[in-house]
Amino acid sequence: MVERISTATRYAQLVADMKINQYNFNKLTAQLSSGRKLTSISDDPIAAVNYVNTARQLGRVDTYTQNVNTATSELSALDDFMELARGYLQTAWDKAVQANNQTYGESSLKALKTEIDEITKTMVDLANSEYDDNYVFAGANTKMIPYEMDKDGNIIYKGTPHDNPDYIRQTEIADGVFEVINTTGDKVFGYYKAKVEPGNGVYTDPATGKRVIAQEEEGETVYRYEDGKPYNGEVGDLEDGAAEEAEGVMGALRMLSNSIQMVLDGDTENGYAQMNATLDMFADAHNDILNEQTKFGGVYNRMEMSASTLETTGDNLTTYLSDLNSVDYATAITQWMNAQYAYQASMQVAAASMNMSLLNYM
Repeated sequence: MVERISTATRYAQLVADMKINQYNFNKLTAQLSSGRKLTSISDDPIAAVNYVNTARQLGRVDTYTQNVNTATSELSALDDFMELARGYLQTAWDKAVQANNQTYGESSLKALKTEIDEITKTMVDLANSEYDDNYVFAGANTKMIPYEMDKDGNIIYKGTPHDNPDYIRQTEIADGVFEVINTTGDKVFGYYKAKVEPGNGVYTDPATGKRVIAQEEEGETVYRYEDGKPYNGEVGDLEDGAAEEAEGVMGALRMLSNSIQMVLDGDTENGYAQMNATLDMFADAHNDILNEQTKFGGVYNRMEMSASTLETTGDNLTTYLSDLNSVDYATAITQWMNAQYAYQASMQVAAASMNMSLLNYM
């Protein structure tokens, strides 16, 4: 049995074919005008998903690249500051070696003390260096000046201490990969606290060795550590007064200055003994700074390798995105012309078919 195809069915098929050809023609026209293969998700759903995922990955690579560039700049500044510190330390160390020969007269010792005190002030200024409006050696407290030198010669570190893990600032350079990009002043420069005699409101917590300050607050005496945290132990357990504390290059410089003053004041034996002890302090302080330089030099090298890897990854992802979405104009023009011919032909066929009548078969 032969099935008849109605005129309406034939017309519907012709219109459908024409619309398909029109869609293909319009799609290729849009691709040529925009230069992109994917003008909508429906063009190629799989390619569109790959494009979105790759673009997201490329965005992360751009973020990591920016992190690496910012970090390498800060690490470079950090290394420069520590190199300057080692230079000033070496100068003071050389002066200490000369003074220990005990050949300096009074005027030479006075001049040397003045020079050491100036180096100390310079070292404090260096420890308070800023980069990008942040204090480099303040730990996590980048907006708080890390060092303060008072009238008594105390060189107090006010930043986040190195023994507090919260000092760390780190940056992400790859998925789940972080690098620490900062250190602390007390680790690099140390500090100096003069001896405090009993009866001056300064105590020592024997359990921690830290100083506790007695303060009047709202008519009551409260006891706090130097960082402001409350002392919660028994007041009777505190030791009245505090011993001299000297650490790092700051401690060595102050001890050297004090020892010269002791000699000038006539306490020659103890003065030169303390002066001699500063030589080991300078050696240890030099090693402390050098160790930090070496550590962060390794971080800097890893950053440079990461930058190279990220650049290669970014180029590969960019190429892949281009392959996914960029139009090959030679191929696209050929396809567009074929689509145009097909569209025009379908319109002609449809027009001719719709104008036919019984007269065409007579």
